[in-house]
Amino acid sequence: MKRKNFIYHFLLFIFFLSQFLSFDLSAQESNKTFRQDDIFSIFIKKEKRAQRDSATKETIIIRKPYFATTPFVGYNPAYGFLIGLGTTMAIYLGDPVATPVSSVCAAINLTTAHQAIITVRSNIITDGSSYILRGDWRYLVFSQPTYGLGTGIKMHTNRGIVFNDGGSTASLPPDAQPLNYDYIRLYETFFFRFAKNWYLGIGYCLDDFSKIVDHNHVDSVPPQETSNYKYSTDHGFNPEKYTMSGLSLEVLLDSRNNSIRPTRGFLANIAVRPNFTFLGSSKNSLMLNTEFRTYISLSKRRPDHLIGFWYLGQFTEKGTVPYLGLPALCWDMYNRAGRGYIQGSIRGVNSVYVETEYRFPISPYSGILSGVAFVNATTASSDDGTRKLFQYVDPAAGFGLRIMFSRKTLSNLCIDFGFGADGTKGIFFNLNETF
Repeated sequence: MKRKNFIYHFLLFIFFLSQFLSFDLSAQESNKTFRQDDIFSIFIKKEKRAQRDSATKETIIIRKPYFATTPFVGYNPAYGFLIGLGTTMAIYLGDPVATPVSSVCAAINLTTAHQAIITVRSNIITDGSSYILRGDWRYLVFSQPTYGLGTGIKMHTNRGIVFNDGGSTASLPPDAQPLNYDYIRLYETFFFRFAKNWYLGIGYCLDDFSKIVDHNHVDSVPPQETSNYKYSTDHGFNPEKYTMSGLSLEVLLDSRNNSIRPTRGFLANIAVRPNFTFLGSSKNSLMLNTEFRTYISLSKRRPDHLIGFWYLGQFTEKGTVPYLGLPALCWDMYNRAGRGYIQGSIRGVNSVYVETEYRFPISPYSGILSGVAFVNATTASSDDGTRKLFQYVDPAAGFGLRIMFSRKTLSNLCIDFGFGADGTKGIFFNLNETF
């Protein structure tokens, strides 16, 4: 009953706030045409706003960076206080007609439990879209529970608040297997265009896990045979430290009009990742990662009124991948997959994830407020064959609010409420769209 009352009051608040913003920004307009604004436009004097909006076209300055920054604050007895800061920088490196916007997203989260999450993600597109440089760099002093491999495993009401780039105040249910570890991720891929919207890419990928403390194993007498410990010893890994280091060979098709807030086009990516011991991997292995996104607009006047589709497929094709390096929910480039579940709670040797999101405007003329409703599903397999791909599916659904944070970068502040199987739930905070 309390949750229903909370959802009711939250939706009521959104309705009245949207009406206020729509009136405040649009009531003085005789034509009432749509004009993208952000939350800070409310504080601009009406005269200056009218003068700005009377311009027929805003000039985009090439190579001028535009920034959007937001803080995060949270608390949970399991982790203490969490503070964080996320920022997005957008820049055009060429004619906007032929060059999509480049972006760099950086974030830092710190907790009083001595956790640190530092991330820098980049998608740099050169003049005329000739080259793309994509990077995903992370340094984590981290703690995260695991539940074993495969979907269909009950997680007994795992819940929490999930912040930008993986910071979480999630409490630990009794069936969780808590892990502490240090993690370094260094992904960098260089793409060159060989046809319209088509690119070939080559890159380097490093995942280094060290100082792994498997609490249910080391803190129990006698030691428990946890998922990480059993998998590691069964497959010849040191359960306290392992590394994946290899190349990435990719084919990319990207026709999206904007990488930060796309409203049309699609993205398709196939990446083959061989890991080699001579490059530092604990073992040789071969992984295949596939991704597809597309957007169907429902309005010519408001292209942000749309339905989006997202598919992620991650497969271990050959060899053995260390436990924490296996495909896991919400470990994609921007930590966005799997709203409704806590990051890393679903993990498998192979994994398939699909999501559909309906995006709709709330503020009719200013575009400051919008909303989303989404459904997603995940299936993953175990290493022992007891849980096969598509044998079990973990679904989730939810809704969210979008607040336009910067009209220059089209960056949204995203607040989502997700609900998964077995009572799992979460509140998810992010900058920019989920996909």
